[in-house]
Amino acid sequence: MSGYLPEGWAETTLASICAHRSGSSKLIKGKLHAEGRPGLYQGFSASGPDVWCDGWDHEGEALVVSAVGTRCGKAFRARGRWSAIANTHVVWPDLGAIDLDYLFLHLNNEAFWVKGGSAQPFVKVRETLERPFALPPLPEQRRIVAKVEALLAEVNAAKARLARASLILRRLRQAVLASACSGRLTEDLRARASRAAPSAAGLAEALRRASPAAPGPGGHGDAGATPLPASWALCPLGALVDNHDGRRVPVSSTAREARRGPYPYYGASGVIDSIDGYLFDGDYLLIAEDGANLLSRSTAVAFPASGRFWVNNHAHVVQPKAGVLLGYLELLLNSLDLQHHVTGSAQPKLTQAALNGIPAPVPPTEEQAEIVRRAQALFALASAIEQRVAAAAARADRLPQTILARAFSGELVPTEAELARAEGRDYEPAEVLLRRLRGERPGSGARPPGAGRAP
Repeated sequence: MSGYLPEGWAETTLASICAHRSGSSKLIKGKLHAEGRPGLYQGFSASGPDVWCDGWDHEGEALVVSAVGTRCGKAFRARGRWSAIANTHVVWPDLGAIDLDYLFLHLNNEAFWVKGGSAQPFVKVRETLERPFALPPLPEQRRIVAKVEALLAEVNAAKARLARASLILRRLRQAVLASACSGRLTEDLRARASRAAPSAAGLAEALRRASPAAPGPGGHGDAGATPLPASWALCPLGALVDNHDGRRVPVSSTAREARRGPYPYYGASGVIDSIDGYLFDGDYLLIAEDGANLLSRSTAVAFPASGRFWVNNHAHVVQPKAGVLLGYLELLLNSLDLQHHVTGSAQPKLTQAALNGIPAPVPPTEEQAEIVRRAQALFALASAIEQRVAAAAARADRLPQTILARAFSGELVPTEAELARAEGRDYEPAEVLLRRLRGERPGSGARPPGAGRAP
């Protein structure tokens, strides 16, 4: 380390004020106890305190560090009687020089560690602990710990609130879909309309006549469904659309490698590739035919596709008939619980016959347009809020590192030197502390308390 040191701080190394040792290679996680009971002692693996041992190797306070794996550099506090097993490293601080919790702030920061390996990363303990280290006076260390813990608690609380906001926005979208396709979203529109307001009954009858093979109107399919507004009608979905599934052509990923081009290639979840040709040209609605998303609904099951594009055999391709708006169909299909229409469990599937038979509430065309306009406006508002929440969450994710950086540069709390001057008292600079400890304990460094002991 070079450059500025806050007043009263000293440059040293953790190796000079800490002892360290690898965890016991004789203790293998798979051969230890997974649950604790009287007579067993806590064991630390690379994942933390998740095993129990018949004996104990160490007694007292220390930090156990995950030494190998994707989370190497993660630290855990150990107290009482305990053991550290393979793939860990134990660090014992000299508590006369460095506070255990202050050391934990450093060691639990995965960016603090020098690492090696790629497929299986590991911490370079000796190289890390022998680097220059800025040491504050002990009282200042404790104030830094208290301030960092208070700030990190605030950050965690803020992140929890942001997570709740994201959940609320997801629920808002679901509520908009449900309201749009049940008539609640346009209640005020119908209330203001005259008795001569248009009805969807004629539209529904015309659609049924144009689709004689479509199933009958049936019911909603869900127990306790909200009754439709009087001006709406209920039709099987197959009567509302023209189906173009027969024009789909699947192309293997190997074949697509040789056919890269400017046209989007769609599957059940949207665009999955590009290709050098197209099967469709126009405005269509694509509906997932298979996949777990039909039930989990982590993404939309219906999505529009416009222009020239290709579709494989995992998405239904439909176009709305006259009087039916594509945007309304998109809202409707994304609002429905499809579990009553999907077959299969390992690989859920929405067949064309099942799709055609879904009971679809149909408003008058003019009301469909207003439903789409209002829903899109609410979705745009939700998206804008979502972007702000995501930006705030990203800032919150960066805050811990910012807080630690300020803490370890002496910028987070007043230094011990500043406080001593303000209070008219003396204090012990870290350099004096280190010289005193070297004088009291020649050879410096702490010895592992209770190392090698067992009952």
